[in-house]
Formats: sequence, structure tokens, C-alpha cells
Amino acid sequence: MSEKKYLRITERMALRAVGTTYPNPPVGAVIVKNDEILSRGWTQRKGVPHAEIHAINQIKNKRDIEGAHLYCTLEPCSHEGKTPACVNKIIDLKFSKVIISQVDKNPLVNSNSVKKLRSAGIKVVIKNFGAQTRNLNNVFFKSLNNNKPFITLKIASTADGKIATNLHESKWITNSVSRMMGHKLRSLNECMIVGTGTIRKDNPVLDCRLDGLDDRSPDLFILDRRLILKRDLKIFGNKNRKIYVLYSDKIKKKTPKLKNIKYIKIKEVKYMLDIETIIKKISNLGYMRVLVEGGAKLSASLLNKNQIDKITWFRASKIMGNSGINAISDLNIVKINHLKKFKLINTKTIDNDQLSIYRKK
Repeated sequence: MSEKKYLRITERMALRAVGTTYPNPPVGAVIVKNDEILSRGWTQRKGVPHAEIHAINQIKNKRDIEGAHLYCTLEPCSHEGKTPACVNKIIDLKFSKVIISQVDKNPLVNSNSVKKLRSAGIKVVIKNFGAQTRNLNNVFFKSLNNNKPFITLKIASTADGKIATNLHESKWITNSVSRMMGHKLRSLNECMIVGTGTIRKDNPVLDCRLDGLDDRSPDLFILDRRLILKRDLKIFGNKNRKIYVLYSDKIKKKTPKLKNIKYIKIKEVKYMLDIETIIKKISNLGYMRVLVEGGAKLSASLLNKNQIDKITWFRASKIMGNSGINAISDLNIVKINHLKKFKLINTKTIDNDQLSIYRKK
């Protein structure tokens, strides 16, 4: 096979890890010798082990690795964090060639591994290959270097953009397949942002309830400005994920110390938690992929600050009219040139629902 075909396999390996590797990026790796694939690897949960080490660990006799080629979606790490530097292991095992799709723009790496490998006599090829690989890596680079995670807004509405009746009834506007796809979307994100309105009205669990993916429920950031949510709500029942309750810096109430729930003060601006401060806080904690399943006000707040990178919009073939709650509340736009601009990148018919995916221009 050609180098590009092997790199395409590494891309598929990296996609397996999306949403599970925080605070590390999802990376794929393939080890090849004499045109035979010896092993495949991808970044494991919470980033340990890295993809290269995961692939190496699957080869029982490490002597078989000598002279092999290593294909990676991203430059191997050269610094020690939770694990030793991968580049040292690659050198020790005497790989003859390393082919990578992209140089790591993390300041701690940024071609250091390339230089180290070449100094050790290992040939390095940088292909800059694969649109999906670049998209995956760019999410990591942007989060690390710009303090900005990749934020997806998920909306489920009627055809005319209503998410509930005026009595807050919303079960169910979209069909069961759309809802399953919504659960899959949760599994691909490391954390979720949700407001108190959704929790108080629906008492949801907001987890991933798909067979085989039930351990991939994202961590939660709950915007509870006035600390009004009671801890007997279903959302606090899952002890296997982190929950952050964000509240106003004007609240003087003492918060409890709990194992999986952390309370964080956030600056209040005009009776709302400052959304830009929230996003920076999430990024500082290492999260790279954020899913928003809040109500109309939270969606509008993020859109107003140009924080949304992608919109995944499920629309049912149903009409509600004016007697319903809009998916997005007032953006205070009075001029056409102030419209929030997105590009439609994909559409799909799901029985009688329509899925539209938009990316920020």
C-alpha cells in the first residue's frame, strides 16, 4: 500500500478516539513492516497511553519492530507529562522511518520530535495529509494555543424552529432515530454546557444511553447562577463523570465539598454568567470539544459572542406556530450584515426528520 493509504488508516484510528482523550488530542497510529501491518493504535481514554504506545504494546515481540515504519496522524510527543515522551520509545525500538500527517503545534513539541528522530538516524516524512486529520488536530491546536475549545450547538426543533410548547412540553418533537443520533453526538464530546431552565423543567440525565457507549457520557458544566438546583435531581446521579456547577460571584452562600461535583464562581454581567469567562475556564481545564444542549437563552448568548463553531440541527416535519418557544432567543440583530453566518456542510433525512449541519464561516 502507499503511504497515503496507511495514513488514511491512521485517520480512522484517530476518529475512534474522538471525545474520550481529554486533555490530549485523538491520534491514530499504524506500524508497518515489509508492507504488512503489524498493529494499529489510537489514543486511549483520558489520553493514556498515547496512540504510538498503544500500537507498540500490541506487538508481543518488540524485536519485530526494528526497521519498521510508524505512521501517525500527529507528530509524536517529545515531552514528559502523564507518560514518558513517545519519541524516546520510538528511537529505542529502532524504527527506521516515521511518517506523520502534521507537525504538532503544541509549543512543547512543535518539530522537536522530528529533529530528535532525524538526529537518531530515523527518516521522517511530513505529509500534511487528510482533511479529517487536519480538522481533528486543529481542534487541539486552537484549544491549546487560543484558549478556545470547539463548540457544537445541538438543537432539536419543529420545522419552524420551536423547541417546546409554551407549557414547556417537548417530548418528543423529533423521532427516536434522531434522538439516538443526539446520544451519539454526546459520546463525541468531552463535556456539555447546560442551563438550569432545561434541568428544572425536564429533570434530564443528559448521558449517553447507547449500547456500548454508555461509559462515554460527557462531563457537565451546569450554569446555576443563583445556586437553586437541588442535588436530588437526576443529573447529579451519575458518579462516574465530573460535574461543574458554575455560579455567580455575587452569591455568598457556602458550597458543599463533594467528590464528583465542583463549584466554580463566575463573573456575573447583566444578571447572566459571563459566557466568555466560562469558555476560557472550560478550555483551561483541558476540554477541547464542548456540546451545548441548553435552552434558547444559552444558545443566543454563545452566538452573540461568536463562540459556536458548529450547529447540529434536527428538525421534525411538524409545525407549532407562534405558540411555542424559539430554538434561539433574541440576538438583537437589526441589520442584515449583522446576521450570524454559517455554512451548510451536510444534510440528512432521518425518516421524517431532517438533520442539517452548519460550520461557522
